Amino acid sequence: MADDQPVQTHFTTIFIAPPIVVLAFAFLFVSLLTRQVQMTVMILLILGLIGLTKLWSRHGFSDLVVESKPDKTRVFPGERIRVEILAQNNKVLPVWLEAGVVTDGTELVSETEVLETCFLLWFQETQFTFDLTALKRGCFNMGQAHITVSDLFRFFPRERVRTDTTDIIVFPKVFPIRPFSLPEHGFFGVPGARSPVKDPIYILGTRDYQSFTPVRHIHWKASARQAKLKEKICEPSVQEKILIVVDVDLFSFHDAGDDFERMLEAVASMAVYFEDRGNSVGFMTNAAIKGDKPGFIPLRRNFETLSQILETLSRMEMKPEKRLSEVFAQHISVLWGINCIFCSHSMDASIMEMKDFYAGKRIPVKYFVSRVSDMEDDTGGISNLAQPVESIFV
Repeated sequence: MADDQPVQTHFTTIFIAPPIVVLAFAFLFVSLLTRQVQMTVMILLILGLIGLTKLWSRHGFSDLVVESKPDKTRVFPGERIRVEILAQNNKVLPVWLEAGVVTDGTELVSETEVLETCFLLWFQETQFTFDLTALKRGCFNMGQAHITVSDLFRFFPRERVRTDTTDIIVFPKVFPIRPFSLPEHGFFGVPGARSPVKDPIYILGTRDYQSFTPVRHIHWKASARQAKLKEKICEPSVQEKILIVVDVDLFSFHDAGDDFERMLEAVASMAVYFEDRGNSVGFMTNAAIKGDKPGFIPLRRNFETLSQILETLSRMEMKPEKRLSEVFAQHISVLWGINCIFCSHSMDASIMEMKDFYAGKRIPVKYFVSRVSDMEDDTGGISNLAQPVESIFV
C-alpha cells in the first residue's frame, strides 16, 4: 500500500484554509500586543483545534488494518463479483473512514455506491461491500481500493490508494453449438481390433489363459466353473482425442479484435461441447499469454483441463509470441492419434506449411475461420477445406 497523502481538494471549513490560518496568527499577534484576553483565547482555541485535528488525521492510518477480497475470481461476462473491504481500527484513537473500489469502467463496472463512509471507534471493525460486474473477456486486476481517514470533524482527510494484485479471470462466453463429428482414433493411433490396449469394460468372451496375458485379465468365475484358467477377451478401447489450435498471426495482422473475440467464444464453446461428450481435449496457441502461462494444455479427460483451457483463453492477447510451427515442434510427442481443430482469422499461403505438417503426421484437421471472403483461390484449394466459425453456433 502506498503512503497516505492529504486530500487537497477537500475543505469543510474556511478555518483550515492557509490564508485564514495566516490571518489568525496575525490577529493573535495583535491581540497579544493590545492585551485583548478574550480575542487571544478565542484565536488560541481555533488554532489549537486546527492543530489537534491535523495531528489526529496524520495518525489515522496508524494501526489501521484494511483488507479487500472478492468472493470469486473466475466469472463469465455479465456475472457479478462481490468485493468485501474489512477495516480494523486497532488503536484508542477513533477515525472517520471512507472506502471505495474504483475501476476504469471498461472491464469491470461497479453496481453499488462508489464510496461508503462510517465512524470507527477504538478497537472496532467494519466491513464494506461492493458489487462489480464483468463486462468482457480477459484477465484484469480487481481495481483500486481508495481508503480515506479523517478526524472527527473531517477537517484534514488523508487517503491511500491500494492496488489489488488479485487477478480476475473473465472467461469467454459459451454458446450452444451444432453437433459435428470427427474421425475416431484408437490408442496409439491404431483403430479397431489391432489396438494393443484393451478396454476391460467391454468383454466380448473368454478363452484359455495364455501365459503372456496379465493376471488381471483372468476370468475367475469362468475358470472356477470349467476347472481351468480362462481369460477375458475385451474389445479394443477407442477414445476420441481433440486438439484445438488457435493461430493469432492473421488476427494480429488484420487488427481484427472483434473477430478474435468471436473466435475465442467459439473455441470455448467447442471445448465445453467435447468435454461434455467425454472426449479428451487439449489446447495449443502461439498467442502471448498474460501471467507467463503456457500456451499448450495437454490432452486429458477431466474438468480441470477444461478450466485450464478457459483460463488460457481468458489470458490470451491478440499478438503472436512465436510461430505456431515452433509450438508444434516443442510438443511433437503428444500429437499421435488425435484430431485437430485449427482456428484462424482466414486462410492464406502460410497455412500450407501447417497443412503439410498435419499430412505428414496423418492428423485429420478441421479448419474454422472468421473471414471466408478473405480466402484466396491460389492456395492450392485449401479455401475449400475451411468452414466459417459462425456456422457452428445454434
